[in-house]
Amino acid sequence: MRPLNIFAALSGALALVMLVMVAHVLALSPENADRMQLGAFIQLAAAAAGLAIANRAGRLNLIAGAMILTGAAIFSGTLYALAITENRSFVMLAPFGGITLILGWIVLAFAKPGA
Repeated sequence: MRPLNIFAALSGALALVMLVMVAHVLALSPENADRMQLGAFIQLAAAAAGLAIANRAGRLNLIAGAMILTGAAIFSGTLYALAITENRSFVMLAPFGGITLILGWIVLAFAKPGA
């Protein structure tokens, strides 16, 4: 589960960097600042979940953690790209990321807590 732990920690760090950039670096419209913040909050919550799941054993826990982190990365990354570039080319990826994130939580519901 070490790779899950690393990915979750880096994901959390990136989310915090994005929040700092919104607050202090980027000059975004209110709508784009909201997009960035939403993406960062989703990514930060997924990172916290990933860190918790990384301490659990079992294949379903690993799958759930990977899905949650991957889905959040895709969804949040799409929001970041849209907010910064205002280019809608990648917007169609957001539903894929959101669905992956939701399915990861559903898989986690069926994983054993201790194994």
